[in-house]
Amino acid sequence: MDYLKLAAKLLEHDAARSTPFHEGLAAVLQNRVEGTLVTSPYASGSVEDDAFFAGRMRAHNEFRNLLIEHNGDRSSAIAKLQLLAGQHGRRVA
Repeated sequence: MDYLKLAAKLLEHDAARSTPFHEGLAAVLQNRVEGTLVTSPYASGSVEDDAFFAGRMRAHNEFRNLLIEHNGDRSSAIAKLQLLAGQHGRRVA
């Protein structure tokens, strides 16, 4: 799944966000779907690292809300993300 594309889709009606914000959001979505580790590529305490962290928090909220909408069914929530990313019918987890 293209997580940066998914992040852009989730944010398409929001105010413009920085690249590090998009990267943080994408990293956590990938973590929630594939179990990958999330580490910031930016220097600790930098503006970019703060934006990356904010994107991470947004992704956790998005995924939590998606789980609530799907009554805790992780597979169903992931299927919704795949649909948003344009990956109809592909299983990730």
